[in-house]
Amino acid sequence: MRRFTLPTNAFSKKVENHAAAIALHTMYYNFVRIHQTLRVTPATAAGVSDKLWEVSDIVAMLEQWELANFKPEYQFVVRQYAIGKGHSITVMWRGGEVDTIFGFEKEADALEWVKTKSQAWLLETKKAAN
Repeated sequence: MRRFTLPTNAFSKKVENHAAAIALHTMYYNFVRIHQTLRVTPATAAGVSDKLWEVSDIVAMLEQWELANFKPEYQFVVRQYAIGKGHSITVMWRGGEVDTIFGFEKEADALEWVKTKSQAWLLETKKAAN
């Protein structure tokens, strides 16, 4: 593979990109490409797979994996005060930070705020952080 040769346009500058390219090549080589001496793919010959894969099957598998492992940047949680009346909204960020917005009388008010005003609050919060 030309990925291993430095002065080419296919050379990987990041280790992550290099590992991904090698993984894709290995997957194609073992599951998609029919080898001349075996007359089947190596995965089929070894009994790992019982079907002939196509590149679209690899793409579909990767998309399913990405969907299963997707983590949103933030998550809103509506909570009732432990003491007194009212509700708050806790914003849990992917990095572990937590923001809390207080002052909602009813749970419905907090949920309405999430639906209508949360996007503007998120933009304002991101601008303030930068």
